[in-house]
Amino acid sequence: MKMITKKVFLVALATGFILASCNNEEETLIGPESDLNAVSAKASSNSIPQNIDGNLNWNLPGINSHEFKNNFNAVVPSECGDTPFRAVTSFYNDALINGFLGSWDGNPDAIDVILDDYFIINQIAAFDNINTDTFGASGEYTRYVNNRVRSLEKFWDMPDLISVRGQHTSTLEDLNVLRYVYENYSDATPEDINYLLGIAEHFNTTSDQIPENPFYASDGFATFSGIIVVGDGIVSMLAETGLDPKVVWSGILAHEWGHQIQFQNFGNWEYPIPAFINTPESTRMTELEADFLTAYYLTHKRGGTYNWKRVEDVLASFFNIGDCGFESPGHHGTPDQRLEAARQGYLLAANQKKKGQISSAQSVHDAFLSILPGVVGSDVADNEGNLQ
Repeated sequence: MKMITKKVFLVALATGFILASCNNEEETLIGPESDLNAVSAKASSNSIPQNIDGNLNWNLPGINSHEFKNNFNAVVPSECGDTPFRAVTSFYNDALINGFLGSWDGNPDAIDVILDDYFIINQIAAFDNINTDTFGASGEYTRYVNNRVRSLEKFWDMPDLISVRGQHTSTLEDLNVLRYVYENYSDATPEDINYLLGIAEHFNTTSDQIPENPFYASDGFATFSGIIVVGDGIVSMLAETGLDPKVVWSGILAHEWGHQIQFQNFGNWEYPIPAFINTPESTRMTELEADFLTAYYLTHKRGGTYNWKRVEDVLASFFNIGDCGFESPGHHGTPDQRLEAARQGYLLAANQKKKGQISSAQSVHDAFLSILPGVVGSDVADNEGNLQ
């Protein structure tokens, strides 16, 4: 069963690298001909199945419509080892696969629904503003997040421009939401939808991981249309590494706000290579800048006003979610690179001559470009694709 309508391209903090593996293990393919042993073998690689077709794909136009030269050199690999975050995500990855296996009746269509559609449905729900007005599984961080949003608006002089939305695993418990997404984002017939919802209801009632597993709400992304989505799952998994959840909320919000600043200045800001062209070098550059902007805001006297201990926690969070996918278009930078980019943003705020002065976004962007070569080494290409 294959139903394709819309595909969304998102600038993400979480989705692109949580599911990425840092090793080169051969992975068992999952598809209509798969059986229980194949899924079990796949689970052993500590990576959620990536080659499932699913029933939904969607795309938000606006990023890939720009034509840029795409002939840049591959990112040069550097040291990138395990982090506490990887241990946490591996645990929940295995729990999700085992939860699926424990409830699976052998129906191959269930693989597409539970291990693919569910992730996309929760993305679409957040994008369509369904069940998004609270933050935290029980809404416990709603007031904190709303206050942080107002602070970001004031700091960057961006009032009422960005819509910040929460994402929850509980959304997937509502079969009406699933029905809405299938009806509007697939070419499934009513009979198909009833069949798919039957699969969903079975797993929702028989598994302790579906849809409760935090992976189902692990998105953190920004769109060109002024939307930021932060899932409960990415926050809770980062918090399990020992971070204060409020620091995690602040860090992710500030990071995605950094992307919104980039979007607001798209076409005006100069970069050593074009931004948002979906290459490893381009993605890493814009992600590291978002890290830099994050630390600048969070440590500024008129921004997050974090003390040094809190700053260390923020830096650790960026370290934890670095990745080793050097050839992946979604490469965010290694843990060390992300750590250093954030540290440089902190130093910019700490060393400002007039305490309390807020630099313009342009000035902060220029400061980032000056430190970028030192963060990534010698593999920064210019606009002609030549290494500097």
